[in-house]
Amino acid sequence: MERHEDTALREYEEKARELLDLTIDLCESRVAKAPGRGTAPREALTAAAMSVQGSVNTFLAVNRLKDDCGTPEKE
Repeated sequence: MERHEDTALREYEEKARELLDLTIDLCESRVAKAPGRGTAPREALTAAAMSVQGSVNTFLAVNRLKDDCGTPEKE
C-alpha cells in the first residue's frame, strides 16, 4: 500500500509542477500583454500564480510530514 501511495504522490507532484508551470506561463503572458498603466491586473495575476504555487508546495510539505514523523497506528 505504501508503494502505491509513493507512486501516487510522485504522479501528483509531476502534475502539480505541470500546473504551476502552465499557470505561471499564462500569467506571465497576460502580464506581458497588459498595458503599462494597468498595474492592478498585473499584481492580481502575479498574486494568483504565487498563491497556486504556495498552496501546492504547502500540500506537498504537509504530505511529506507523515513520512518524516510517522503516522499514528489505527487500533
